[in-house]
Amino acid sequence: MLYRLRPQGALTWCDVPGYVVTRADDQPPPDWERLSWVPTETRAFSNDLLRIAVRYGARSGSGIVLDARHTEDLGKADELRCDRIAAAEQRDGVDDDDGEWERTEEAARQAEADLAALLDVPPQPHLVAHWCRLGGRYPD
Repeated sequence: MLYRLRPQGALTWCDVPGYVVTRADDQPPPDWERLSWVPTETRAFSNDLLRIAVRYGARSGSGIVLDARHTEDLGKADELRCDRIAAAEQRDGVDDDDGEWERTEEAARQAEADLAALLDVPPQPHLVAHWCRLGGRYPD
């Protein structure tokens, strides 16, 4: 799956294998704008999503295309913690399994570390410049 980030307009996605973004033999690069893009329903645009896109994405005519696999840890830690809290609340606050809390917290910390590792890679200057040329603002 691919995401397309645009400075103006909604975050969109396309059901195309993400590996096409990183294929080195695509010369010239594909015309990303010709794909069938639809608005996302489960992910919203965020500065962290943009930070990932300028590290791992590819230019498109209207923005940046990103392999969705790079976004798997984005928001995952909060989701894990919230799911655990909701499960405890459904049992009227009774949760005697401290081990489950510890496993959840360990998984959340791993997701945070994985996201930090993604963001440790420097941004690609040509993607930041492309984003700004299109009227976007880069948060860093």
